[in-house]
Amino acid sequence: MALSIPTGKFCFGTRRTIETLPATESAQMTSIDAPSPSVTPSSHAQSADYAAQTSLRVWQQRSLMTLAALKAATPRTPLRVLALPGFAEAHVLIKDERAHASGSLKHRLAMSLFEQALVEGWLKPGRPVIEASSGSTAVSEAWLARQLGLEFIAVIPTTTAPDKLAAIRAEGGKVVKVDDAALLCQHAQRLADVSGGHFIDQFRHAATASDWRSTTSLPGECLSQLASHGLPPLEAVFLGAGTGGSAATFARHLRLKGERAKVIGVDPEHSVYTACWQHFQTHGVRHTALTPPCASNPIEGIGRPCVLEAFRPEDFDDYLSIEDSRSQAAALWLAEHAERTEQEELAAGPSTGTAFAGLLQTLEARRMRGESLRGSWLILACDSASRYASTFGNQAWHEQHQVRLAPHRQWLKSLTARS
Repeated sequence: MALSIPTGKFCFGTRRTIETLPATESAQMTSIDAPSPSVTPSSHAQSADYAAQTSLRVWQQRSLMTLAALKAATPRTPLRVLALPGFAEAHVLIKDERAHASGSLKHRLAMSLFEQALVEGWLKPGRPVIEASSGSTAVSEAWLARQLGLEFIAVIPTTTAPDKLAAIRAEGGKVVKVDDAALLCQHAQRLADVSGGHFIDQFRHAATASDWRSTTSLPGECLSQLASHGLPPLEAVFLGAGTGGSAATFARHLRLKGERAKVIGVDPEHSVYTACWQHFQTHGVRHTALTPPCASNPIEGIGRPCVLEAFRPEDFDDYLSIEDSRSQAAALWLAEHAERTEQEELAAGPSTGTAFAGLLQTLEARRMRGESLRGSWLILACDSASRYASTFGNQAWHEQHQVRLAPHRQWLKSLTARS
């Protein structure tokens, strides 16, 4: 027998009376022994939310598994010995980061940034990943986004080499150009806000996301290779800073392992990082309100017109400002030297030339002071000259700039010849 529900009483745990229920809701509650299914709109929503969260968690776990598999399949990049008769006492080494699947040093950073973004829950399926980049990081992140089935958009300066743009697009990435390089991050964040995507922000997270503890990290790998090849201890590594992530990785790992090696920064002419480091050395504080450079920076990938969040001056033992012409001449010398001596191909981009020029200046200064050159001296081959094929890597470009480069090419020739 059906029991009637007295009016004016609370029912089903609600705080409303039968009289106040809408007609449709009241009609559903006719008897206790034959109720309608107790599924409310809110429980439908909760169930849908739970299913969505479960689906997201499954996607995140699968993506992290894919990332782990890609890392495990990544071989150690080669450590090359560069013979310099002019500095026979020194062991000059090049860690060839061009050998990565995405073609540059930034392959490691892309892996770290995506791993961080996945474990933090920042990446979502069907939502774009957005990065501010001068080129190489965008190429590596576009490559990785494609492995994970994610859309990728690069916000880049209009001065970026056309060959880098082609490389980004070849990996399935899209490109948005910005005139003012100092505003890249603002444009990238705005694009993320509008699209519902995630701005992965290498300039903020590089120093914290990068793996610096493990033996498979970049510095761990270098130290392991030095030992396995019977090479002398590392004296210094020369690094250009874009984000500052590589320097932070080296500095932390070397401190952790009790190594004496120094981290020496190399900077293009039109960058604020040298001034930031000098201010830190003098005053002990990180100063960011610096006068922007008066000209654009032609050395892509390193140097910045403003101090970015990931840059830590405390990670550098010294900082050298290198003339842009010298950087370009040094990169050309590396490629030509390999051809002349039948060594393995060493055609790298201009930022590798900046590091090499800084290394040579340091060895020259030490020799003039009568200091020993013994030990291992390391630079990174960051990316290939093929990414600058229409500019720096083009013979017509060489001919156009030969007068400007000539003094530096002569300096390189005299310095590296047998003394």
